[in-house]
Amino acid sequence: MAKDRNAQLRNLIAGYNDSIRLSDYKANIGVLFVAIQMGTVLQFEDSYPWYLSLPVILAPFMIVFLNLLLAVYPRFPRSEWHRFPIRRGIPPAEFEIVAENEADTGSLPQRCATLSRILWWKMKTLQIAYITSMLSLAAAAVLLFVAHL
Repeated sequence: MAKDRNAQLRNLIAGYNDSIRLSDYKANIGVLFVAIQMGTVLQFEDSYPWYLSLPVILAPFMIVFLNLLLAVYPRFPRSEWHRFPIRRGIPPAEFEIVAENEADTGSLPQRCATLSRILWWKMKTLQIAYITSMLSLAAAAVLLFVAHL
């Protein structure tokens, strides 16, 4: 039963790692896209109605930008593993795969819970960025429509 439990935890950890990596890719692409959009918005600052000042225009961009940066920020706990030595003249025997001992299998639930928490926060910051961008698009459409009336 313990081996099945450890195998399930390893599978969960692998899934969490993949999901965290994918959310980092999404956030990196979003940061680049928002930065390009912000430059375009600043370029046409003179074309906006009088009631849309620069801080009002840039507020949603900054909220989205900061949330995407928070999604990319690593929140992994530091581990003191010495499995990859970095020294000069290391013999090949130093790089042999070490069998997993009891201390490593004992930390599987904690590692799984930590990755779950990291993924939850990454998803929340991505959702906040997405909702903010959609609401700001709708508000910009309404404000620009009102300006043309």
